[in-house]
Amino acid sequence: MASPEQPSAKRIAAPALLPPLLRLNDDLLAEIFLRLPALADVGRAATACAAFRRVVSDRAFLRRLRSVHASPLLGLLVFSSIHPAEPPHSNAPFARALQRAANLSFSFVPSAGRWIPVDARDGRVLLEREAMSGDFVVCDPLSRRYLFLPQIPGRPAAQRRGRLEPFLVPASEEDAETSFRVVCVVECKPGRLVAFVFSSATGQWESLTVDASVQPSFKFSWSSYACGCFYWNVAGTNKFLVLDPRSMEFSSVSIPSGHGQQDSVIVEAGEGSIGMFTVYNSIISAASYLVYTVRKIDEEGNSMWQFKKRVRLPSQYIFSFADAMDRHLLLRGIPWNLHLGYSNDEVDIGYFSVEFQSMQIEKMCDLKHLLYAKLYTGFPPSLCVPSI
Repeated sequence: MASPEQPSAKRIAAPALLPPLLRLNDDLLAEIFLRLPALADVGRAATACAAFRRVVSDRAFLRRLRSVHASPLLGLLVFSSIHPAEPPHSNAPFARALQRAANLSFSFVPSAGRWIPVDARDGRVLLEREAMSGDFVVCDPLSRRYLFLPQIPGRPAAQRRGRLEPFLVPASEEDAETSFRVVCVVECKPGRLVAFVFSSATGQWESLTVDASVQPSFKFSWSSYACGCFYWNVAGTNKFLVLDPRSMEFSSVSIPSGHGQQDSVIVEAGEGSIGMFTVYNSIISAASYLVYTVRKIDEEGNSMWQFKKRVRLPSQYIFSFADAMDRHLLLRGIPWNLHLGYSNDEVDIGYFSVEFQSMQIEKMCDLKHLLYAKLYTGFPPSLCVPSI
């Protein structure tokens, strides 16, 4: 009797030996990539092979990368879009990559009117439907995702009187990658500020009424962010209004006498200290300067401001601050002849970035008669994950 036919044995090919470099542990590769001096080097490494790409695209690695490298300055938020940084700006190659990969006009967001970008952080953009409407949406131009925010209770954001610019709160290391908060501060009654906070975790607005000792009809600058707090220059005074988004408490910071009459902005100075940049424009000499001071606190708790640097700005402009974010200032330069009324021709308004530490001044672009612009920072598309 013939024995039953035995199935033929399947031949298993011996695994191909990997080159020594590719046998490196992913964790070791991650440590090497984190030590590369520039983000462009990390991007090039990701294109070298599939193993490198796997390490670089890992969410845990990208989270660590953000703690090592500051987000590059990629462009400007203007009235209805993101305007990429133009050559010869050092980040123009990153800006071109963003332009190719993202929807910079926000056309993917459904709208019954025009969306106006009012703030941007961590790859997200906060849009408002028309000016001061109180209708908000947060979107990610790269992933083309968006989230409509519910109406603020009582619609106080629609009141034109006494509203501070809405803003996104910077994400902390503990926050989930797709979680965010939006804050809108309103002076509902003279001297009475109310902060409305939206959390993507709850999908709701919460309100906090604060007596910040603000005099009625005071005018505030746009906000800057430093050492975990937001700062507004109170026009005509030597004070900045301060909001701590962690405790939702208001306070104030005094600045040297006379600085309240100048254009100033608060920034991070390192080691938990705050610094202040001030623009000085001299009509007599047709010259502009950027002055940097740092606040020091002595053993008795007294604070004092120490002069650190003074930098001459390009001579053909009169300057003012437009924004400050992620170690960069945004300066708006209006040609002297336009400011003094010597020209009726259409002229370009120059926008310049200033890097805090190196004080490197670079022109980002020229925009005709456009006085509103804010910074847009973010990582190159190849090093991003959806933020919504």
